[in-house]
Amino acid sequence: MICGIFTLRTVAPIFENIPAYLSTHEKKIVLSQIEPGAVFDQYEDPLFWLDDSMICNLCYKCNDPNVGLSLNKNETYVKCYMGDTGLLVSHSFNENELMDQQLYKQIMDGKLALNEGMLYENVIAQMITAMDKKLYFYTRYSEEKHRNDIEIDFLISNDSKVKYRINPIEVKSSKNYTTTSLGRFKEVFGKKIETQIIIHPKNFSVDNDVIKIPPYMLWCMF
Repeated sequence: MICGIFTLRTVAPIFENIPAYLSTHEKKIVLSQIEPGAVFDQYEDPLFWLDDSMICNLCYKCNDPNVGLSLNKNETYVKCYMGDTGLLVSHSFNENELMDQQLYKQIMDGKLALNEGMLYENVIAQMITAMDKKLYFYTRYSEEKHRNDIEIDFLISNDSKVKYRINPIEVKSSKNYTTTSLGRFKEVFGKKIETQIIIHPKNFSVDNDVIKIPPYMLWCMF
């Protein structure tokens, strides 16, 4: 019982901050915002509980997708998506706001200032999980630029032990976007790439060797 109470006390701060984490550029969990000096060892059980309960879908950074996703999982660099995107919308607003039915109408009509990228990416994470795939992402920090110069939202492997290949996926919520990260990722891991995929709010198209699809077509790819 004491262990259960302890776990819930550490789970609650992570759960409450999920919309805030996903609203940031990197979307990763930042433990220092919960508790100064906190380390991931302290939150290993709460994160496992959130994932195992299917309330959340954890997405870990893969340090080297050239070898294998699970083999190079970085457990200290993790994003926490909600297992239900509708619940994420509800979680992003307080109870009084949700009592107003106009809130949902404004969201559907595009009249409310809302982080669409957060919701869009959460939907894709939910879809990948439903396909019984683990969630991984990749970033590379550039010492020269003092920022990440490669950011790939999701990585899916072909699970082959003979001809291992990876499928980098970028999620775009806007119709106007760049593909700089995907190009740089190909420069580094080109020999291991099976299919480059961009999920966007437009129709299906193929641009050179990049397949661009609307969200509902994701299940056709794997």
